[in-house]
Amino acid sequence: MNQFVLETLKGKTYIDPRTDTGFKNLFASKDAIKDFVDGILQLKGEDQIKNLNYSFEHTLRFMIPEERKVILDAFATTGSKRFLNIEMQKADHSFFIDRTILYKAFLIIKGKHEMEKSEEFKTLTKEEKEYRRYEIPETISIWICDFELPHRMDGYIDEWAIYSKDMLNRGSVETIFPKNKYIIVCLPKFNKTADEVKDPVDAWLYVLKHAHEGDPLPDFGNGIVNEALKRIKIENLDKTTLTELEREMIAKEEIECRLAGAKIETRYETKLEMVDAMFANPKLTDEDISAISKIPLDEIKKRRALH
Repeated sequence: MNQFVLETLKGKTYIDPRTDTGFKNLFASKDAIKDFVDGILQLKGEDQIKNLNYSFEHTLRFMIPEERKVILDAFATTGSKRFLNIEMQKADHSFFIDRTILYKAFLIIKGKHEMEKSEEFKTLTKEEKEYRRYEIPETISIWICDFELPHRMDGYIDEWAIYSKDMLNRGSVETIFPKNKYIIVCLPKFNKTADEVKDPVDAWLYVLKHAHEGDPLPDFGNGIVNEALKRIKIENLDKTTLTELEREMIAKEEIECRLAGAKIETRYETKLEMVDAMFANPKLTDEDISAISKIPLDEIKKRRALH
């Protein structure tokens, strides 16, 4: 590792699980994702996830009419035909809610496509396929946000869904479409001490909020969380993980330096240099870069085409 990385990790016990590399290592097991999702969705007994497949930095591409893509932090499917994505977001965004809706739209289309490719669907008769042509699977988007949300939240976990205004006016808060969920976690609102952590969700959130601070974290009596902590412990990291972490740190440092410079020097050329640096971060969409740099989206797209 170069001196920059060594200095950054000095005095730390774990890598920051809110970064791309840290997040991937923290949840790099089916048991970890199942434990977190079971808890966040409050699944008990037979309702708990039995089996699951997952991948990180999962790219979804569609032609609408030109190609568009989103990169999901974590994409998972369960044996009960749920489709999930889990997003770890460190930075606020002017179009945060728009982004959650856009990602869910891609997730729904992905789920619909996968559902129709399944063996179960293929065995249906032509009439049954026609009858179910509008059916979509259960999709759940979980957004873990390391910033205050653009809407008021009293607690640290919120759930968005589709509701009927008429039903709400009549006192009913039951969603009209339970297969569509957004779980929003606001880390700044999570203020429990280690002694107050009593369930798996709080243990995971405590790790996400405090692991980067330096000191070893307490044992919450959850073996799955303990194994995850071992994976992000600096002394346990392999060369591949350290290389990924180094690249991520350098890219982040470069972007932050150019952003800081752009605040002082606002020449158009400086902004373009900042844009070039942001292209190195696969998590930033063209829309994100346009919003940060204040350069029109069509110009961002043209410049990306040159890279």
